[in-house]
Amino acid sequence: MRRFRRLQIALGALWLLDGLLQLQPANLSASFAGQVVDSAMAQPDWIQRMVLWTASVLSAHPLSAGVTIGVVQVALGTAIICPKSRRIGLACSVVWALGVWVLGEGLGNLATGFAMLPSGAPGPALLYGLAAVVLLPSCDAAPLPDEQAPSAAAFGALGGQGAAVAWSVLWFVAAMLQAVPVDTLGFKISANFQMVSLGEPGVMAALDRAEAGFAITHGPELTAALLALELTAAGGALLHGVWRERLLLGVLVVLPVLWIGGENMGGLLTGRAIDVGAMPVYGLIAVAVLPLRPATPASSLLAAIRSWGRSIAASHDHSSAPSPS
Repeated sequence: MRRFRRLQIALGALWLLDGLLQLQPANLSASFAGQVVDSAMAQPDWIQRMVLWTASVLSAHPLSAGVTIGVVQVALGTAIICPKSRRIGLACSVVWALGVWVLGEGLGNLATGFAMLPSGAPGPALLYGLAAVVLLPSCDAAPLPDEQAPSAAAFGALGGQGAAVAWSVLWFVAAMLQAVPVDTLGFKISANFQMVSLGEPGVMAALDRAEAGFAITHGPELTAALLALELTAAGGALLHGVWRERLLLGVLVVLPVLWIGGENMGGLLTGRAIDVGAMPVYGLIAVAVLPLRPATPASSLLAAIRSWGRSIAASHDHSSAPSPS
């Protein structure tokens, strides 16, 4: 249960950080609408119309719209962090995240054929919504005790198995997206790296260009490696015991590499970032699905000693209290 609460606080902190990023000067000007317009590129007509409508509203009122979005996200993060408002904050964040995913992210560019997990598919906003559902406290009147819970997600609305299935679906879809060629497999990956390089400082832009060049010449091999990773991550959550733990820990090692090399840390160095990217949220869900280690004799003994110490302190405080006259 402690890991579950910590993950809830971590999700709230991400929302809080995203709200503060939204309040950067560049995101309170008309240039913010230009970022939204990018989500309309190569989209079907009906998605283009939705995204362009959103961009038109933002460009007409850039300051008020940017401040409103930032304040809402800060409020969501604060509500999730505070225990008394956590449930309502998580529920509201699902609705907000889905709205952002549809109107601002153009459904994560899934319909374009260019979307792929290393560059953030299926979209950070959708992942925030899924994380909130995974971490929404269960309404079960008799929740599992810590020692019987297979994972932190067991305390959430989807349950441990439901969260594992959701994780697997995410990664199976990622594999399907990765296998869709656009011209060539290498061109698709290269185009993503070139796109994320825009506005990046010199070092990150140079890294993106190097990756784009490598993808052009080694497209099939790079695609095969990404497919292997995605299918392994998808299947790993459906296993039990030590193999699930090992495979998910392996994914947690790879996610920072994808965050830096694929997402450019969510564009944090550009001064125009509006979120931290998808990989931190993938990591949060992975930790929720990760099996909880059973208590060892040493940890049980330590917990018993701590409990004993607290009981002695409480008895001492009670005995030292003045008796009523």
